[in-house]
Amino acid sequence: MNPRFYVDKGVFVVVEPYTIEGRKVQMLDISEGGCAFIYSGSKEELEESGILSLQYKDIPYLERVEFVTKSDNLLSVTKDKKEQLRRRSVEFKWLGVFDRKKLKSFIKRNVVGRVS
Repeated sequence: MNPRFYVDKGVFVVVEPYTIEGRKVQMLDISEGGCAFIYSGSKEELEESGILSLQYKDIPYLERVEFVTKSDNLLSVTKDKKEQLRRRSVEFKWLGVFDRKKLKSFIKRNVVGRVS
């Protein structure tokens, strides 16, 4: 529904409440409706989460965004089968006017190209 864009490699998602500080993972792409990111671990580890924050390098940009998981797919497993690499796509829940403006600004500043 919304155009998706690849993001700069310095863009991260912090998923809460995986740890006290959250779990910082690399974002792959983003739109005004949601984003996708890669993480290491099992699907169940992030199941109870429903909140994330967006940041560029170590600078928080949009905090405590509620989300719903749309897909979570296995990408690879290490040879010793101790680590799984997964891709999760999420949809942002309702954002207020101020947060919507911040999201648009975040997208504009951090994209490197449109996903076809």
